[in-house]
Amino acid sequence: MTTDFEQWLAAQFADTGPFTAFIVLVRVRDDEVIAVKSSYAHMIGDDMPWPGMCALLDGARTTWDGVAFFVGLGHDGGPLPDAAAAAKLKDVEADVKSDPLALNRGLFFDREGRHLRVDQVAG
Repeated sequence: MTTDFEQWLAAQFADTGPFTAFIVLVRVRDDEVIAVKSSYAHMIGDDMPWPGMCALLDGARTTWDGVAFFVGLGHDGGPLPDAAAAAKLKDVEADVKSDPLALNRGLFFDREGRHLRVDQVAG
């Protein structure tokens, strides 16, 4: 059985071909979602099973409960150049830190590869 992540990756790759994925690891505590680390990767295929992705994410050596992926494409399609990707990553980080609901603009998954959503808590 494929995970929500694997289904998303296959559909995204079928739609756009290679792309840049902006990756934000988060911790979830009670009613708070906190971004802890981020990076980007150029996805050149859709052959990435969830356990393999988890192994890569665990290489960040930080505790995480969820991960969001945001898609970036170059002007003519395909992955962004590294300089553009690094600059865009800073924008993604700032968006998520200022408003955790920004995670919903990407694809947000738990440690099992299941699609999640962040909802605002009434206060």
